Amino acid sequence: MTAHSAHFRAGGLFLESGSGRVPSARVGDVPGGWQGLSLAPLPVGDHFIRPITAVCGLGFHPASVKRARDFAAGVLEDWGLERLSCDLRLVVSELVTNACRHAAPVETAMLSEWSIQFGMVRGDGELTCMVFDPSLVAPVMGEPEGFGEGGRGLRLIDSYSSDWGWNILDGQGKVVWAAFSIPDAP
Repeated sequence: MTAHSAHFRAGGLFLESGSGRVPSARVGDVPGGWQGLSLAPLPVGDHFIRPITAVCGLGFHPASVKRARDFAAGVLEDWGLERLSCDLRLVVSELVTNACRHAAPVETAMLSEWSIQFGMVRGDGELTCMVFDPSLVAPVMGEPEGFGEGGRGLRLIDSYSSDWGWNILDGQGKVVWAAFSIPDAP
């Protein structure tokens, strides 16, 4: 797979995390495809919504989580899929939080040159949310520690989506995705 990123820079921008268990997600083709979302990453704050695709450029900061949730809710409303909102907003929160926490470039001076891309694709009976980030480190399912805040995100994604996985994009980062079955209208 190849992603076209105007912001990719080779070099040691990311810390390799220690070895851990790879999640039991599917690694392979992204449901619904992702190639048509955006040929070049959108700047932070920019977005577009089309009949079957939507993309939002996000920064590496906590406010991006709320922005992604709100963007997703607006897209679902535009597409007439509000019934997916509760589960999808939770999963989007986890996907974007993971990108903010684990995929930010190590060199903080570079943060303004990078962005997280959050995309949604509507396909035949399925809606897929995708978070693109510049890290080449695969997601790792952590072990929750008692009442601690960490280690539950990928488990929540697994529980609330119909399928999920991740793909390394030929040296240009990765995409972590979660798919949702679109229920028949009531």
